[in-house]
Amino acid sequence: MKKSRKAKQFYSLLNRDGKEVSIDLNNYRVTCSKTGKRKSFYHKYLHNLIQSKYAGNIDTFRDTYVSREAGPSKNERKVQQIQDRIDRCFKQISNLKGELAEIETGNVCFPDA
Repeated sequence: MKKSRKAKQFYSLLNRDGKEVSIDLNNYRVTCSKTGKRKSFYHKYLHNLIQSKYAGNIDTFRDTYVSREAGPSKNERKVQQIQDRIDRCFKQISNLKGELAEIETGNVCFPDA
């Protein structure tokens, strides 16, 4: 009989109480909160994902992880990015119109150089 030699890769993460816990992320599988499908990750990628997007909290990651498959499509993300850019431009135009109106009415005083 052959002995199992799965490597262990322990990382320190926070739990929901803010306490540090040590978790083996090698061969770790998480369930998508939308599709219910289980997914595995390379341990270094997973650690970086939890640190950057879930503030290092393993419980938040377990409770709220959504796979790319369940997330918005590439086109939906692009549409949202373009809409955000349009909104920013409209806001900038509105601010510029306000500045122009102030200058035209003479209410703005510029300091002498």
